[in-house]
Amino acid sequence: MCTESLPASIQELGPKEARLCLEIEKFGNLKSGTNFAKMSMLVGVSGGIDSTALLIIATLLARKSGGRVFCAHVDHGLRKESTTDRKFVENLCKRLGIPCESHKANIASYAKINSMGLEEAGRIVRYDFFKQCLKKFDADLLLLAHHVDDLSEDVIMRLLRGAGWPALGGMDAYDPARKLLRPLLSTRKNKLESFLRSINCSWCEDQSNLSDQYTRNRVRNNLIPLLLEENPNLGAGLLRLKQQADLDADFWRDQLANFFEYVENTSDGSFFVPCSILNKSHKALRVRIYKQLLDLLGSGHALSDSILQLDQGFLSQKSGSTYQFPGNKVVKISKKGLLFKVIKTIDRESGKV
Repeated sequence: MCTESLPASIQELGPKEARLCLEIEKFGNLKSGTNFAKMSMLVGVSGGIDSTALLIIATLLARKSGGRVFCAHVDHGLRKESTTDRKFVENLCKRLGIPCESHKANIASYAKINSMGLEEAGRIVRYDFFKQCLKKFDADLLLLAHHVDDLSEDVIMRLLRGAGWPALGGMDAYDPARKLLRPLLSTRKNKLESFLRSINCSWCEDQSNLSDQYTRNRVRNNLIPLLLEENPNLGAGLLRLKQQADLDADFWRDQLANFFEYVENTSDGSFFVPCSILNKSHKALRVRIYKQLLDLLGSGHALSDSILQLDQGFLSQKSGSTYQFPGNKVVKISKKGLLFKVIKTIDRESGKV
């Protein structure tokens, strides 16, 4: 439990802790393009080191800049200690004078009903609840406590899944579509722990993090320590990788935006791309065009190998060929160009489209 001596302002912190808060503010401002501490912020808090530190730091920054802070906590119902975690978070919010919204979920049941793993089920339930809380509190931003160590794990997991570039760079610090900001993404976890110890604030330990049952835990507990033995500055290196990935992502967004001036959007929601434009495009741009158009057609993830086969078909001028993709998506090649569309399916029992 936190003591009564929680700091009321940044001025009450030691020089090192105050500097940490201001560095986090600077990073968050840079990524969001605004002074986020002046805004209304919802902080997702589990009670662990990362989110506990973020809640306190966000509160201190808000008091300095005139913003507001709210808290959202999800009890996943997977551990007997989860009720204690919830009470810890609620008590911390009382000490900070912050409104707190808690939700008790049955993640195991949700995962079973929807035929998915516990990790995925927990993530879906958490983000759904955060979305509800954003609306309830009329908050401008959702703050999550992912840090450099989490970024390292995310990059390794994406590498294991076969992610392409620039997605391989890892999670984003700012996602405007979801109003999501990760202001700790350039901060090491050990600094957050030192911060909490300096203000005599405890946190909750999730013993399930020690289990190798989950993929992320195996990466964290087994792979990351080996990589750190080879390169103690792994986090800094992957942070630079993320910066390069962000630059490249911005470049490709601009390239695709310029290209889409030549894409014909038909009345039935299909897309037609003239061969005359594709012929002038580098392969790196063409495959990204294919991926973007397939994503715009709706759900269904197109594999990299399938997209490369489509490009080979285009280069081979296989006029009349049709390539199928998940989500009932097809691409038809003609002499004039490529048609991207969704084919309608027929219900065999009713005969209806």
